[in-house]
Amino acid sequence: MRRAAGAVALLAVLLPVVLSGCTVGGPGVAKPSAPSSADAAQHGPAIRVVSPEGAVKLGDEVRLVIRATDDGAPLAERDATFEVLSGPATYPGGFETSATDSDGVASSLGLHAEGSGRVTIRVAVGGIRSDLTIDIATP
Repeated sequence: MRRAAGAVALLAVLLPVVLSGCTVGGPGVAKPSAPSSADAAQHGPAIRVVSPEGAVKLGDEVRLVIRATDDGAPLAERDATFEVLSGPATYPGGFETSATDSDGVASSLGLHAEGSGRVTIRVAVGGIRSDLTIDIATP
């Protein structure tokens, strides 16, 4: 009988601890953090803007930095081609090409903003293409 009473006492102590891991949002219970888009497992090919993180002021250098991946793995040592599809900007010669580094990162430094507005740029790395937008703001 003492053994059963000890087991019940132990169960009374452990049960709330075990169950608190199964409930979310109760008082005193920590909520699991939602995974961010950067932490979520990436599936398939992707080209993402690393920089700029916001609008670029008209007259400032426009440095477009991208990261190319496939299933989260960097697309390293590949040609990245940048081409303006629409908006108030151009590349000399119509496009720019640079190589991705070991992290799948490539930079475009030759974009010339001609006015304020939204610029859509097509970036191609190997067989992967993505249309990216940046905003050019009036100073």
